[in-house]
Amino acid sequence: QEHRGLPHDDAIQLYVSTMSESRSRDLFTSIKKIHSSASMNTEALRKLVKKFDKGAVDRDDDMLTSTLIPELYSAPFMAYPTLEGHIETLRDSLAVEEEEEELDEDSVMHSIRQRTTLSTKDSTDVKRRADELSWLHDMLARSIPDSEIPRLVAHRGFHCPRDNSGKRPLENSLSAFESAWSAGIHLCECDVALTKDEQLVLAHDEDFSRLALDPSKICSKKKVGDLTMKEIISLTFKSGSRPPLLLDVLRSAQAIGGFARLVIEIKPGNQEACTALIRLFRQYPELIERCAVIMSFDAYTMHKLRSELNELASSLMAASDPLIWCRSESPHNVRSFEDDGSQVNMPGVLLLTVAKEPQEHYELSVGVSDLTPVHSWLQHEGKQSLDGVYLQYQPEMLHPNGIAALRALGRQCQVGVWGKFGDPDNIAFATRLVRECGVSFVNTDLPRSFSGRHHV
Repeated sequence: QEHRGLPHDDAIQLYVSTMSESRSRDLFTSIKKIHSSASMNTEALRKLVKKFDKGAVDRDDDMLTSTLIPELYSAPFMAYPTLEGHIETLRDSLAVEEEEEELDEDSVMHSIRQRTTLSTKDSTDVKRRADELSWLHDMLARSIPDSEIPRLVAHRGFHCPRDNSGKRPLENSLSAFESAWSAGIHLCECDVALTKDEQLVLAHDEDFSRLALDPSKICSKKKVGDLTMKEIISLTFKSGSRPPLLLDVLRSAQAIGGFARLVIEIKPGNQEACTALIRLFRQYPELIERCAVIMSFDAYTMHKLRSELNELASSLMAASDPLIWCRSESPHNVRSFEDDGSQVNMPGVLLLTVAKEPQEHYELSVGVSDLTPVHSWLQHEGKQSLDGVYLQYQPEMLHPNGIAALRALGRQCQVGVWGKFGDPDNIAFATRLVRECGVSFVNTDLPRSFSGRHHV
């Protein structure tokens, strides 16, 4: 009774101070979900207003955009700004950012211990791993033209697609990326997810049961979004390591230097992960140069991310002395912002597509026989917003008409090609995509047959 009528922020702080941390984090998660729904509803209503205005002249109606859109974004029933305030209040009360910093040193030491501890009983596996790394170094040095290496993207790092940790590191593990970069690979692709306490962690599946040393453990079966960072640290992979934070991987890329960079995939509908990524870049702007591309199958999320990256670039230039965040010798055309001598090069933002009939509501399907839909997908409010598209492999890509179509598209935007396990994956195939089709990025699992001579 005595607390009835408290301002929202005061009520939230009172709740956090009196309830358990678990209950408070559940509230945090619930409000973020409501915020995400409000964001999507706002965007849907905005599109309806825009659609109405397109036919307004023909119907002799008044245009609604100039009057209704401002009301829409400020309307109390949308609760959008209010929810953002609640999220920030909870984030401060739960000390999410501070927890990240406190855990970081421990997590790095844990990772170092796991990577440097080798059992003498595993001498056979050690030799197999050494042979694999020796092959990778030798193959890149002797068999791959220097002009092709910047276009190759090591899919989930240097890993075994069959999850055999006895030969290569596990997918999306810190050692998978460090092994690839140290051998000379420029780009590694990874998947990220957001934990319950808002830490960006590398994960492809909804949970870690496939990669966990003990799949029966509760933590292995939990969805990544329901795990805290404490639980992540306690989770051990088959290889003996743990799932790394995105921050760990970016710092490794920075330490290795050169062209070591990430291609980050964000799962559809995960706008909170985009917000966390922007927050990470704002806190560690020196790591922006270590991200070459951010991509997703979710067009709405990518357009929203592009807008947030633009705002981040503007704020970094306004707050900093003249500087250059990214190396000018980078072979990739990241988006550049200049103002009064300052330059901020942001990651490219690309849209992933499928080649066959979409299986999910968010998937966009396009065939190389007709790439015209791509241009509208990259646009937002009549202007090009996204930097390019990542197409699923089709055999027709290397037919004369497919080559011509890809070259034409590549002159207008960045083009990447991804494939499924079993699709062509060798240097002859990649070289044709790069040289004949003008493709910017080619995903590869780096199989042992990669440098061999294969008919494509």
